[in-house]
Amino acid sequence: MKMNSKALADTALTQVDNIGFYLSVYGVTDKVNRHNLMAGVFDSMQRYNGEKESLQVRINTARVRVEQGVETIKQLNLTKPEGFHNLTSLVSEQVDQAGKKAESLAGKYVPAAKPLVSKLNQLRARFV
Repeated sequence: MKMNSKALADTALTQVDNIGFYLSVYGVTDKVNRHNLMAGVFDSMQRYNGEKESLQVRINTARVRVEQGVETIKQLNLTKPEGFHNLTSLVSEQVDQAGKKAESLAGKYVPAAKPLVSKLNQLRARFV
């Protein structure tokens, strides 16, 4: 037996309106109606779409970073000694920048971050 989806939807929405009418008659609430129901559905759909797009952007950003890292490593040509030296200098530079940024943030905002800064300084000393 095949049902008409429009007729089924109209019947369901009419029943929602009936429930809302009786709830308002008995003084429970006047918030149950087809408009609030559809608003909730559309709100949930928009929230879902926003979360999906946010996740897609994070995935694409991570993918681009990985691809850039792979390209950088390919360009370093690690089979030669100077390529390995270039890699260590690149890592050293990144660690140095992170350490300087952590020191400035720790001094301004989070005095409890001093142990983290000291660990970064130890790591920086290994590469420099």
